[in-house]
Amino acid sequence: MKGFCLVAVVIAMLMFYQKEPVYTLIIIGVGLFFYLFYKARKSGNGLLGVFMSGNQISQNRSLDDLMALIMLQQLLSSSPQGSSASREISEESQKRRGEIDKIQREILDLLDSD
Repeated sequence: MKGFCLVAVVIAMLMFYQKEPVYTLIIIGVGLFFYLFYKARKSGNGLLGVFMSGNQISQNRSLDDLMALIMLQQLLSSSPQGSSASREISEESQKRRGEIDKIQREILDLLDSD
């Protein structure tokens, strides 16, 4: 029954959205605020506690923080492997550009000779 009521509310909101989209968004925003307020009062953590709360152990949180710091360090460090790969790519692109220029000159010479 609860699911049926939710489906009916969603359909009614979609129908109302076609006529008045701004009012529909305001109604959804107010409803979401009251839902979060209700959840916060029920859990006792405050309004921001709804987003910050979880069932993690502090050891798991510190492990997650450590993994995040390691990943951040790897992103910020300059890796010599990446720079050598980019050098190889730039050398290959210069070779290709040289070949293209050579072919263009040959074609232009052939066209000028006619």
